[in-house]
Amino acid sequence: MHTNNKWTSLLPAIQDICDISGIPGVSFGIVENNEVYTASLGYADIAGEVPCDSNTTFVLGSLTKGMTAALVASLHSDGTIPSWDTPLKTLLPEFHREDIYGEVTLTDLLTHRTGLASLNSLWLASNNKPYLPKSEAIQIFNHAPGIQPFRTEFVYNNFGYEIFGQVIEKAARITFATALQDRLLDPLRMSRTYYTGETRDNEARPYAALEDGSLVPTALPLFGEDVVMGPAGGVRSSVNDLLTLYQAFMSAARSEMMLIDGTGSHGQLNPPQVIQGIDKLWKGHQHLPFKSLREHSYGLGWARAQLPAILGQGYDPDSVNPMVGVGAPSQLALYHGGDIPGFEAYNLLLSESNSAVVVLVNSQTLNGGVRWIGELLVETLLDNGHNAPDYLKLARKSAEAEAERAKRINKALAVGRKVDLSSRPLDAYVGTYFNAAENFFIQIVHSKDKSHIEVSYIGRQDDTFSLLPYQEDSFYWTLTRDEYARLGRGSLFPSVGYFILKFGSAKDGSDVSCLWWHHQSDLPYPGEMFKKMESSNIRSEL
Repeated sequence: MHTNNKWTSLLPAIQDICDISGIPGVSFGIVENNEVYTASLGYADIAGEVPCDSNTTFVLGSLTKGMTAALVASLHSDGTIPSWDTPLKTLLPEFHREDIYGEVTLTDLLTHRTGLASLNSLWLASNNKPYLPKSEAIQIFNHAPGIQPFRTEFVYNNFGYEIFGQVIEKAARITFATALQDRLLDPLRMSRTYYTGETRDNEARPYAALEDGSLVPTALPLFGEDVVMGPAGGVRSSVNDLLTLYQAFMSAARSEMMLIDGTGSHGQLNPPQVIQGIDKLWKGHQHLPFKSLREHSYGLGWARAQLPAILGQGYDPDSVNPMVGVGAPSQLALYHGGDIPGFEAYNLLLSESNSAVVVLVNSQTLNGGVRWIGELLVETLLDNGHNAPDYLKLARKSAEAEAERAKRINKALAVGRKVDLSSRPLDAYVGTYFNAAENFFIQIVHSKDKSHIEVSYIGRQDDTFSLLPYQEDSFYWTLTRDEYARLGRGSLFPSVGYFILKFGSAKDGSDVSCLWWHHQSDLPYPGEMFKKMESSNIRSEL
């Protein structure tokens, strides 16, 4: 580790951002002109007062996607996967659709351009225990509604990467964990990186931040040998290992893309053969939804942005979104974010200058706080601190905005409530309702005292909530932002429709035979239909 006053001088500001955001521990690292600086603040384990260090492992969330894409490139380079444009249905016959979305290829999955709804609500449950096993992911994809025309718009979809993990396993005839170890981790000597089914020493424990900044422990996300979404977000790693990995990516880029110095030296820091197909991995395949004249697109597990730019794979125009690199020389950045309940992660690579930033935190923060630390480091890397925004102010503003978002949604639910009594006897709504794939069900049950009904997602006690009459044949449930955080339900409070269930008849009959759940804002109104079925049809493996 090289001592560098430019970086050590940032430590007080980074600690302040941690305090504002509700971050118990942070580990970060920078590569600048082949020199490496790492530092850590706070605790990996609060109760045990175990400090973070650059070898502490964190769950990476979607930083995993770049690794999954690199595995595919490796399998493609040796012919195990014949073509990037291979239709999914030829590799996984279990995938079958009769519409245009049935023509999905491997590149479509990796670039989030399928146009299919992400349906995160069907796997991400309370206390980090997924609703579904990985074996059900393809069935979800078979029935996912199309919300954009095929291959036209960026629709972020974790199911695509989970399914790609299954493609890797089938093509290579080994587990995803073994493929990761053999093709990436062992060649790069990344000894502090591993898959979902392992536990090791010096692991960061996950936490969630409450509105007052206090922290509560949460369950470990995506843990288990065959847990769903492992290839989308379940890899664990440390700052030291990630810096090794990203130097290998940049070395491959300099080699494959002929970015050489005047002497003809490639300046390779790691064997370039470990990362294959960088021209495909880092090519811009799908434009991102930004209003910008500059390059901003998505590759395979990586986003591309020509600085200055807003850094995000997609952003809420109502949230805090500063430009990064204003006033600095323009250059191409490769980046990604990671967000899984209990952890957030950030990376950015400037391959032309052989520079990189990595930030890992062990919290579901009040404000996506890892971003503010990451962007502060990037501006400093660009020697652009004099043009950079005040990241302390942005951290405060974004924390306040998220707290207000939760209050605003709960207020909208209260205002939207038009009735105090249900339209029918409560018995009319009681039953078990299945999605089109028949692998996710919503139970409507009486409360113990029979005074009201409750919704129970796949029958789990942790995901059971009291329902209140909302409008005709509709009910709603609600949580405060702190209740939501304590359940480890993700960093972004859901929209209004997530909390509303609308009942009716699938065939315009008089009896209640289905319900609609608008659990994703870009689903067509009134949302996804769930049909009432006999509870005996609940499949035992679920």
